[in-house]
Formats: sequence, structure tokens, C-alpha cells
Amino acid sequence: MSASGSDENGTSEATEVEAASGPFENEDSENGSVERDGTVLERSRTVLERARTEPRSHAVAVAGAVVIGLLVSWLHWFGLVLGGAFVAFVSPSLRRGVVGAVGFGFLVLVVFALALGGSAWTVLETTPVVYLVVASAFGLPLLGSLVRGTV
Repeated sequence: MSASGSDENGTSEATEVEAASGPFENEDSENGSVERDGTVLERSRTVLERARTEPRSHAVAVAGAVVIGLLVSWLHWFGLVLGGAFVAFVSPSLRRGVVGAVGFGFLVLVVFALALGGSAWTVLETTPVVYLVVASAFGLPLLGSLVRGTV
């Protein structure tokens, strides 16, 4: 093999330095990471913009945010805040994010009432506690939706 990287048959082979660096490596990067279609931040912004503008992507993103929010709120009350934040985060505007968070709170109340089953009427009779449950179901997701104003 000659110094130019071609063998006796005339086919070119990559030298050890070329093979180690790879065709996609960015020499300007500090850690030698592979960058193909831009940075991770640029790709995530593109995906988020698609989720906010394209109807089909938006529906999938909202459904995913609602499912994750319901699962987390089933485990802890802070899931209501996270669910409202997730729903608002994929919304095109702050106003629609706030409305989506209130809708998420309503959905949480419905799921909670269905989970109670026949005991729902008994729970409704505990008046002061029910006020707190309803206020939390709407207020905590609303609080979480305000994160949309920062992003």
C-alpha cells in the first residue's frame, strides 16, 4: 500500500487516521461528538415546533402529555402541576395552554370520580374536602401551565 492510501489494484482505502475520525465527525467540537443534522437543541426545537403547529403531531403530543400527566397525578398530587405543564408546553400559545390545562384538570376530576365508583356520592357529601379537591384539580394544572409563558 502506498502513502496515498491506494493499493496495487488502484482502489483507495482509508488511512487509519481517516477511519478513526469518521466522515461525520465535526472537528470543531470539543469532545469529538458526531453531529449530523445540527445540534440536539436545534432538533428538539424543530420537533417542538412541529408538535405545536401540525394538527396530527399536536394531537399525538397532547395525548401523550395527558397520559403522562394522568399517570403521574395518580401517584402524587404534583402530577397535576406536571400534567398542566406538559399539556401547555405542546400548545401553540399561552392562552391555549391555559385552556388545555383547565381541560386536563376537568379530565382528572372525571377519572377520579370514575375511580371512586359507587362511593362518589358519599365523597360529594364531605363538603369542605370536595372544595379542596375541585380547586386542586383546576388550580394546580393551571399553575403548571404558566411554564408555557417562559418557553
